[in-house]
Amino acid sequence: MNVEEFLKQNKNDKTDIEIKYPIRKIKAYESYVMLYLDDEKIQVSDEAYFKYKIKGLKGLDDELYDMLKNEERVFKAYRGALRKISAKDQTVKQIDRYLVEKGLNKPEKEEIIDKLKNCGLLDDEKYTQNRINRLSASLTSNKQIRRKLKDEGISDELIQRHLKKDEDEEYLKAKALAEKYERSIRNKTLKMKKQALLNRLSGQGYSYDICNRVIDALSLESENEVELLRKEYLKALKRYERKYDSYELKDHIVSYLLAKGFGYEDIKEVMEEENGQTG
Repeated sequence: MNVEEFLKQNKNDKTDIEIKYPIRKIKAYESYVMLYLDDEKIQVSDEAYFKYKIKGLKGLDDELYDMLKNEERVFKAYRGALRKISAKDQTVKQIDRYLVEKGLNKPEKEEIIDKLKNCGLLDDEKYTQNRINRLSASLTSNKQIRRKLKDEGISDELIQRHLKKDEDEEYLKAKALAEKYERSIRNKTLKMKKQALLNRLSGQGYSYDICNRVIDALSLESENEVELLRKEYLKALKRYERKYDSYELKDHIVSYLLAKGFGYEDIKEVMEEENGQTG
């Protein structure tokens, strides 16, 4: 039975309702009305309050009680969606997922989403533009931007329309990011610095072509490689001398230092110097 049939059957006569849930108090708040029953309270929208002609009712029968409980369920989901949007911009898909979690069916979801769209609170086009601008400003690669937007429910058509395929802009973002990373890379050879930057930039979604262009353009300075090699040699010696000796020890140390980016001839020279000092 829909609301109109319910009201027609009862002829809008409040005295015809079989009271099973007495209404002890009705209190209006800024955006909703609270009905206080004996053992619970029901929160309904202003719209539902007038639609169901609650004013003047002494209580609710089973049917009206069930209707109002369903109204409350939908209304609370709507208010929850509003809170999510006020805390952070949302896409249509994100709000749809939230409403599914709240147990709403398709017509209930669509009604709420249409309402949010009509009042300008849900706008995937505007969301896409703003999100791309913010992510680009934080030096996020286009590949990562595209992935994030798809995860957030933005269509390929919207992404393609607003995400510019500008290689120069992508290069400048990668270069700015590399300059930030470089300041945190210490005690590494030039080769090791380049590899570290390559790993970080490619891990952020930048193409290898752009990564290499950026690294070639940077004025990277190497630390004193001999001193670095000597420190790494002593570290490796301490790590392996308890497990290996003779040729096995030497092989493990050499392998360790090669993996760190040092040249074989330099390794050999430092090892000979160190062994000469301790021999």
